[in-house]
Amino acid sequence: MNEALAPENRVYEEPDGIKAATTTATATTATAATSSVVKEKSRNVIVHPRLKPMPFKTQDLSPPPTLQPFEVLSLNGVTFHQIEDLPVNRRGFKYKLCRPSPIFKSNHYATTDLPPFEACVSLFDRSTGILFSKDCKTVTTTEGWRSIRANVCIRQGMYFFEFEIVKSDEKSHVRIGLARKEASLEAPVGYDGYGYGLRDVDGELMFTSRRKKVYINGGFRTGDVIGILVELPSLEEQKKGLNRYVDEKKSEMMPVDHKSKKRKTKRKLCNTEDNVKFNEHGNIVRDQIPTKSKGALYYDQFEYTKTKTMDHLLNPVTVFGEKAVIEMDDKTKNIPVIAQSKVRFFKNGVEQASCIENLYSFLPTNIEDNDEMNLEANVKQQQNPNYRNTDDNTLGYYPMMSVFNNGAVTLNAGPNFTFPPSSPMIKPLSDRFDEQVVEEWFWDVLDEVEAQYLDSFDDTS
Repeated sequence: MNEALAPENRVYEEPDGIKAATTTATATTATAATSSVVKEKSRNVIVHPRLKPMPFKTQDLSPPPTLQPFEVLSLNGVTFHQIEDLPVNRRGFKYKLCRPSPIFKSNHYATTDLPPFEACVSLFDRSTGILFSKDCKTVTTTEGWRSIRANVCIRQGMYFFEFEIVKSDEKSHVRIGLARKEASLEAPVGYDGYGYGLRDVDGELMFTSRRKKVYINGGFRTGDVIGILVELPSLEEQKKGLNRYVDEKKSEMMPVDHKSKKRKTKRKLCNTEDNVKFNEHGNIVRDQIPTKSKGALYYDQFEYTKTKTMDHLLNPVTVFGEKAVIEMDDKTKNIPVIAQSKVRFFKNGVEQASCIENLYSFLPTNIEDNDEMNLEANVKQQQNPNYRNTDDNTLGYYPMMSVFNNGAVTLNAGPNFTFPPSSPMIKPLSDRFDEQVVEEWFWDVLDEVEAQYLDSFDDTS
């Protein structure tokens, strides 16, 4: 090939019109940037670039395609279904439905939910081996232990709900209880330190895969109804207790001896003072991005993940090469609890003698990781590199059901209970759905106001 015609040696001349347009666009961009900086200085703020959602299309305004569960089996008069077109929470990410919102000019989308629009089991927050009834209240599995959480959580107050045992016998089993977002869905409730589970066999409490004392006398079988009453102090009181815990732990921290001959361990540094300022007004931070999958719109969010402390509570072993060493120190001293919290149990309307007190706290702690003290923040988001010990309004305790080999159980969130509580001060769990709808809408509006304010710095008009 002639060297003069070789592609790498060709020279292209831009027409004067394109040069002029490019020069104008560059000048406009520079002017906009200067204008934005001037606005920031005049209002004494620093605006960080945000990932703006793509505007929705006209066809997105129409109702999304109806999800089509398919029948799998029938058990004790209940037909169970499975669904394949729905993402499930796993690997540090979680999902929820969203919809276009024409009134939101910056965020474009708002939170919505799946039918039946009431407190029931969550089709997002489940093991893929879980089968569910049409009303999303009864679950089973044909496999080993599989779990599912409710679509509502308890963060404060007094709430009551029931578990109706549909099938539990010598070969099919059920475990029921409460768990946080971090609890494994591929294991029964009570497998780790994030949940408290009850065994059907003898009614013993399961916690970190270890049997505790009997909480349901005689256990429970097909036809039994187990009531659970959860009592948590207000979030304000919980945060006060956490602040006292953090102050106590900070006072225990000793300076690191850099002259020590011992092998140095990596220490994660973070600016907890900035986090305190960031959270001082009880901010709810929801890092959520709208995406589309199989014709439906979802919010992708970071999920809360397990901490090293809670993992070691379950398995207190450290491996050095080929040697495993059992850790003898008390792991519970570095786990904050919710003072004056309580879980009471009822079997067929009769209150049981034992109750759980001082549940582990589900709220974030602004504390620096310290390997020397085996101390770290209470909650984490492993997939989120910019996590700042924030709460996204999903932290709390969820009713959780675990089933094994055709075991089946129903969640009755109320308000019509088989054995209703005696006190009018106790709310049915069903109230939490309406409360969460209001909370989600409130934070949607607040996020939109914030987004419009941030976007105003890009406005060069």
